[in-house]
Amino acid sequence: ALISKYRTLKTSYISLMEQKIIRTLNVYYYGIMVLALLAGTLAYFLIMKSYVQPIDSLSTLGQVIQYLVIFDALLTIPLGLYLCKKQCTKLCDLPDGDAKFLPYQKAATWRILLVGNSMVFAIAAFYLMGAYQSMLWIAAVSAIGWYFSKPSLRKMELELQPKSPDQEDY
Repeated sequence: ALISKYRTLKTSYISLMEQKIIRTLNVYYYGIMVLALLAGTLAYFLIMKSYVQPIDSLSTLGQVIQYLVIFDALLTIPLGLYLCKKQCTKLCDLPDGDAKFLPYQKAATWRILLVGNSMVFAIAAFYLMGAYQSMLWIAAVSAIGWYFSKPSLRKMELELQPKSPDQEDY
């Protein structure tokens, strides 16, 4: 009976820990959207109130901004996804507990921040460059990656599930 009670307490502790991790990750997840909205609003306000002039997309400054936003997206979106996947692969064999969940939280946080950051920069660049369409496409690509990094209990369970030896690995 004592062992059964211990298992029940351990299971509820793990469940509470998982829920707390998902709540924390959701703060980062929705924080990226708030930052994107703030960046877009600020850039729009600066252009509309004529505090800054729209940057010509063919000027040197315009091209540098484009290169930076595109390079950022090409680097951080796959890097965020890859690093989290690599970390989850290491963690899936550990027993449930702090040693497994805290590194997962860190990896998932980095995934959200890396995948979503180019959305913030691309939206700001879109407005600062006078509604330059290419920056909107970069923001859309980043938003798709950001959407797929949405934290949930089921996603965490699947990512940390131990892999069977006969399961294919991609």
